[in-house]
Amino acid sequence: MSAPSGPGTHIREVINGFEQRGHTVVKLIAGGTALDQTSASITFRKRSWKKMIPNFIWQTAKDYSLIRLDKKLEEQLSELIKAEKPDFIYERAYYLMGSGYRAAEVHSVKYACEINAPYPEEKSAMSGTSLFVQRSKKNETLQVQSSNRVFVVSTALKKYLEKSFGSVQSKIIVTPNAVNPKNIGLNAQTQKEIRTDTGIQSSDKVIGFVGSIFPYHGVDALIETFAQIRKERVDSIKLLIVGDGEILNALKQRVQELGIESDVIFTGNVLHSRVYDYIGIMDYTVMARSNWYGSPVKIFEYGIMKKCIIAPDVVPVTDVMKDQEDGLLISDDILSLKKALEYFLDHPTEAFRMAENFYEKVSKKHTWQQVSDSILEEMK
Repeated sequence: MSAPSGPGTHIREVINGFEQRGHTVVKLIAGGTALDQTSASITFRKRSWKKMIPNFIWQTAKDYSLIRLDKKLEEQLSELIKAEKPDFIYERAYYLMGSGYRAAEVHSVKYACEINAPYPEEKSAMSGTSLFVQRSKKNETLQVQSSNRVFVVSTALKKYLEKSFGSVQSKIIVTPNAVNPKNIGLNAQTQKEIRTDTGIQSSDKVIGFVGSIFPYHGVDALIETFAQIRKERVDSIKLLIVGDGEILNALKQRVQELGIESDVIFTGNVLHSRVYDYIGIMDYTVMARSNWYGSPVKIFEYGIMKKCIIAPDVVPVTDVMKDQEDGLLISDDILSLKKALEYFLDHPTEAFRMAENFYEKVSKKHTWQQVSDSILEEMK
């Protein structure tokens, strides 16, 4: 199995699912030997004096390093194929990386790739373009065309690939992200300590967010909405924001400007072993925004913990959730978020009915073992 960059939750859990069914998985991870390591190419960072270099040149240099790494991976993968004679190769696709499909073609081995994003578009939007942008698009085309199966995380991404590459519909399988119920460990004492540390009382209603705090996750909108609701209500509500990110300090400043610092708790980074205990003390969980193609793991984690969920009305979410049945789906504006939060606060019975519904759906249809099993079935 080849995983060109930071493999992420999806690939780790898929591997685990294969192994749970008794299959032997031989791993090839770019840049290291552990699944939590990132590609060596990602360590290619700017020094302070290099900030004067135009971004186009800098991105071109980074992309060139990826191409060199990809060539080395192809050689390593070819040696593994000769030694192990695998039934198939399963690769997590990555921008500019094509070692998996090239090695599979040379050695006549079945090949499946997992595509979680429109990588050329995503790279240009988030980091900037380079001289290799056309090469990256050609690589994506060859990757899809060479695959026996392509596993994507949303129907939106499937439609994108079908539109881009023509008659590939039969080989593209939608496998949304999921959750491993065995990873959900709760500790009553830890939750008690969290309440003590944060000043959250058992009588407080807790609105929560867990994740990386970047502009596109909508935490700013959540804070603005909470400030409005807090001024209009007499019941005790708290906003618990778990995580760190590039706009954390700006959000803290905004909370002070709004005069709600006594009711908003920022935890910063927390130990992974304690994350679920933080979610455990939340009543209403919010994911205000998401992109058009990615399947948010967080909603499945919220779901398996029977939390009331507010999520964006985008295709990857509607693939798995129904508005007012499994949670409340909102448009990208503060008014929509405010109405959803107020509905949950005013209708707790309905809120927890939705939470129960989505819990049942997640536990029956959206576990990582089920994802792994569907991949194995397709690759028979």
